[in-house]
Order: sequence, then structure tokens, then C-alpha cells
Amino acid sequence: MKRCATCQSITYVLLLSLTIFLISGCKSGNKQAANAPPLKVMTLKGTPVPVYLEMVGQAVGIPTVEIRARVAGYLQNWSFKEGSIVQKGQRLFTIEQSEYINSLNFAQADLENQTAAWEKAKLDVARLKPLLSTSAISQNDYDKAVTTELQCRAMVASSKASLATAKLNLSYTVMESPITGYIGACDVRPGNLVGKGEATLLSTVSAVDPIYVNFQMNENDYLKIMRFWEQHRDQFKDKKDVFKVNLTLSDKMAYSHPGEIDFIDRGINPQTGTIALRAVFQNPNGLVKPGNFSNVQMILYEEENGILIPQTATTQIQGKNFAFLVGAGNKVNRVPILLGRGMGSSYVVVKGLKSGDRIMLEGFQKFQEGMQITPVMIPDTLSVSKQSENN
Repeated sequence: MKRCATCQSITYVLLLSLTIFLISGCKSGNKQAANAPPLKVMTLKGTPVPVYLEMVGQAVGIPTVEIRARVAGYLQNWSFKEGSIVQKGQRLFTIEQSEYINSLNFAQADLENQTAAWEKAKLDVARLKPLLSTSAISQNDYDKAVTTELQCRAMVASSKASLATAKLNLSYTVMESPITGYIGACDVRPGNLVGKGEATLLSTVSAVDPIYVNFQMNENDYLKIMRFWEQHRDQFKDKKDVFKVNLTLSDKMAYSHPGEIDFIDRGINPQTGTIALRAVFQNPNGLVKPGNFSNVQMILYEEENGILIPQTATTQIQGKNFAFLVGAGNKVNRVPILLGRGMGSSYVVVKGLKSGDRIMLEGFQKFQEGMQITPVMIPDTLSVSKQSENN
């Protein structure tokens, strides 16, 4: 009986210790839950994501025209604002004209003189011809008159050509814009001698609406899009419907006007393994300038259940990308992810996350593996908009 009392005492002590331990554990768990920081969390959802090829392109104005002095003289003035839009036919430069006006007047006077001489020679031939039949003059005299008339006619033709040249040279003293477009800086100031021995470059005009973008595509991507076209040609009326082209400018902002391919080179460059292409875009406000670099995206098709996450929801450690996955019990673990292209302020996730996963959007500085948080759910705002699709 004494031994049984001892066993009862031991059992009582064990039960009391277990009760104290459980109460302590519950208090600790309640304390941890109470200390869980409230952080923003988003549930990932599948969304349509366009699949496209991306290349680096450079804008070029077509046509681009150099304004050069075609006759020699002192530059008198220019009549435009540098860097502005000029219209086709607008006067740009004037070279001093007095010398060319004098040459024109001389050529005109010479033509009149030669014309008068020709008229006299024609009269002589007309007067001598009847006399020849009556033997009043010799054949030699008549032949001389005919020859003189022919020479005078040739001199008139020569004078007309000289007059045309004088008019042409005078017209070259006034330079007009051959196209509508942006004009650059004036390379020569008034008072300088231009066109002496060379066609002096005065300025350059580039058309900017539409604007063209040149880019290179590697051979494998070229074959990929052509095979895609062959497989889906029944779904499209024209290749333009397949190869939709969009721009992202150097400030990472999408350009609002979609474009189309208007040129594919005849062959692959054997030195680079690429093929040259060109796209044309509307540019009504002149936002894109010749020389601008941009990313050219050629959309192929749309992936229905793509995963997008905000760029700010990722971190990079030793060259690898990670996201913060909120799991059971609202505990956070860092998971490696494979990122695809950027779309606006988001990334496409190629691997590592799926629809339905919850990710943490903030608090990365205080992150500890397995930490518990209080989720503050943020609505999904990452569905691809029309603007993103054009991106």
C-alpha cells in the first residue's frame, strides 16, 4: 500500500509538470501570434500573358535629307528655328544672289542677240534662194548663207542652254526643304563662304512621322516566327496580323502606337548570324527621334495562365531571384524563382510559383525563415491590361 501511494505521488507530479508545460506552450504560441507583424500579402492568379520575342532597335528617320550648298557664295541667312518641324517647300537658306542674277541677265541678253542673228540669217537664206535659180548668185554664196543660218540656230540653242543653267544656279541660291520633318542645327552661320569646291553641309532634315526602327533578329528566332506563320497561316489573312510589333522606349515606358514589319532583309548575315528587319510606327507627336534606342517586341501568341508578380516582391541573392511564400499558419519561407521578361512594373514568373500561392509584398528587411505574419490581403492588380499587351 505504501508503494502505491508513492506511485500516486509520482503520477501527480508528472501530470502537474505536463499541465504547466502545456500552459507555458500555449502562452508562448499566443505570444508569437500576438507579435506576428501585419504585412501586405497577395494571392497569385493566372492571367493572360503575351509571349513575344524581344530585340534591341534603333529609330531612323526615312527619308533623311542633307541640305547642302550646290553653288558657291556667301551664306546670306537662314529662315527656320533649329530643331523645329519644317514643311516641304519651306525656304531654309539663302546664298547671296547678285552674282547669279548678273549671270542670268547676261545669258538672257546673249540669247536675244543670238536670236536676232539667227533671224537675219534665215532672212538671208530666204532672199538668196530665188536668186540661185536664176543664176544671179553662185551656189557657193548660197551655201555660205545656209551654213551661217545653221550656225546661228546652234548658237541660239547654246544660249538657251546657258540661260537655263543661269536660272538653275540662281534657284540653287535658295534652298527649300524637300520633305516635312525635323531639322537639325545649322552647321554654317551667315557670312561664311559655302559651296566653294565642295557641297557644304548646312543642315539635315529627317522625316519622323512615320518613324522607322531597325533591329536584328537571330537566325533561330527568325526560323521560329516563320514556322509559327506556316503553322497558323490559315488563321490570319496576312503576316502583318501575326507579327505585331511594339516598342518599349529607353525610359522603360511602353510606346502607345503599335507598328508593323515593313522590311525583312534578303539573307542572314554570316558574320553575326542575324537578319535585319525594320518596323514602321506612327509618330504624330514626334516623341521618337531618329537615333532613339528601344526594345522591340514581336508578339507571337498569348499564354492563358501566366503568373505575374510585382518587381518589388522579389529579391536577389548571389545572382539568384527569390520570392517570399506565405504558407500554412501564415509562416513565410523564401523560395527560389525563375523570372522571365518584365512587363511594366511586374515580372513574368517562369518557375517557382503557381496560381493560388500567397506571396509577401513587404517586410523583407525583417525577414527570418519561418517567421509568422498577419496577412493584410491586397487585391490582385496584376492582370495584363491592353497597354501591357502592347508592351
